[in-house]
Amino acid sequence: MTGVKELLQEKDHVFLDFDGPVCDVFAELPAREVADRLKSLVGPDLPADVRATADPFDVLKYAWSCGPNTAHVVERQLSRLEGEAVSLIAPAPGAQETIREWVAQGFTVTIVSNNSVDAIRSFLTLYELAEHVRRISARSTSDPGQLKPNPTLIEAAMRALGASPGQCVMIGDSAADVLAARAAGVASVALAVTPKKRAALASVDPDALVSDLADLRSAG
Repeated sequence: MTGVKELLQEKDHVFLDFDGPVCDVFAELPAREVADRLKSLVGPDLPADVRATADPFDVLKYAWSCGPNTAHVVERQLSRLEGEAVSLIAPAPGAQETIREWVAQGFTVTIVSNNSVDAIRSFLTLYELAEHVRRISARSTSDPGQLKPNPTLIEAAMRALGASPGQCVMIGDSAADVLAARAAGVASVALAVTPKKRAALASVDPDALVSDLADLRSAG
């Protein structure tokens, strides 16, 4: 894997995941509670794996399999719950400083996230980060197939910026971020704050791997 400083030297655009690097979306409104509230919209006859899941996105995927109307209802409620969730939390340690430093160094910053555009915009506005973020490329439909690890959101961000893959780097804390970046031809930096996560993310072979946002602040 490449060093972060070396990787970023020739990049112009930073694509940053939201849930994890910027904040812990479901820290105060737990993901399991959100998932359970979404399940009630789909109906009582759920497959065993959907009944057991604590992941709201698993429920959205199942809702999509039930049809676009069901998926739309579930996605809209998920968006509202994400908005509620982000109103209860603060930015991750160092996130505000890192984003501002990148902008000062001449990078553009785009949030590329499976979370809803509305929830992300609300959070960025609340913490006075909206002026530092050039774009938000995030969930705006009920189709989970458009979300990472699919490269659609990254490709949309590049088109909006008029950027080539070689000018961009994706920074995130999940395998989906790394896989989406690879599919889009974009370099990836994986953020892993625990040894377990570090091992998991190393297995998908990101271009660089860091354990703290502070490693990224001085990378430019």
